Amino acid sequence: MSISSKLSDSRYAVLPHGVDLQGWSPEEVDELNDHVRHLLHSRREHFKHSMRGFKQYLSRPLGLFVFIYAVLVTLFGAAWVFCLIGWIYIGNEQEYFINVIDLVLVALFALIGDGLAPFRIVDTYHMCFIAHYHHLTWRLRKKKQLPALADHNDLPDRAGSMMEQEDAIDKEETAEYSVLSHRQQRRLQYHQAKFSKTHTFYRPHETATHHAFPLRLLVASVVLLDCHSLFQVALGTCTWSIDYRVRPQALTATILSCSITCNIVAGIIISIGDHRTRKKDVLERLKRQELTEEAIEHVQRRHEVSGDSGQATGSGADGGKDGKTSGTDV
Repeated sequence: MSISSKLSDSRYAVLPHGVDLQGWSPEEVDELNDHVRHLLHSRREHFKHSMRGFKQYLSRPLGLFVFIYAVLVTLFGAAWVFCLIGWIYIGNEQEYFINVIDLVLVALFALIGDGLAPFRIVDTYHMCFIAHYHHLTWRLRKKKQLPALADHNDLPDRAGSMMEQEDAIDKEETAEYSVLSHRQQRRLQYHQAKFSKTHTFYRPHETATHHAFPLRLLVASVVLLDCHSLFQVALGTCTWSIDYRVRPQALTATILSCSITCNIVAGIIISIGDHRTRKKDVLERLKRQELTEEAIEHVQRRHEVSGDSGQATGSGADGGKDGKTSGTDV
């Protein structure tokens, strides 16, 4: 069976668009499909692809900063834990050393929690408008008894008069028009564009690989990130304003636990929203196409090397024969 650009149960390989296998023998096609199967199931190849993506991530300034930040937080956090349980002990200076680690950790946490607080306030401002116009659209559509949206979280952009909407609904029940005014629609699109620039996980409309991001998960994640910044401000205030000899450990431990919990839960919610909105078939096809393109290069390179080796072997045999004849002549 031939390999196409669509997912198939009989083939692992999926051709990238604009690529064909014209001139390939059935044995070469089978070899290509087998190599794609190997790339899909090999742990070693999966690790190599992961490390390749990790290197690309580190090549970006933001990726390098995040990596260094995570390493510093991990190292100082581990040192803090080891000091508390006694694995690291320096005698009478133990409390002072723990306080120094506390100050460094709080400074690292504040770099993100306090540093992003102004931007998170702006994001919350945009989120409020997005949530308001979503609920307004749902309420108006229900009031006017308009057909249900194909995606509850994907608001339509098409604007038109009520007469145009009624005519379109009579002709096609799935037609979707925006029930917002032109001014409201412009404001909604403005806030969606601003918010999506700072939060790449947010997609207001369906894309080639994802559906629109759920509004409820969006609101929950933004609120949790705001709480994370508030707890970080409180933690820094307590740590830097109260002397470590009289500062209650339960106070800072409680604030730190709440802050970390908010940040982790927000990340989990964003991950859940991303997995819910993924078009799994499309992403699987794109992945297979990328692996197939890599496999095509591998098979072509392998056959080129085999061809060169065959030619070199043939030349060597001819040379030996010529040499033997020359020796006889001599």
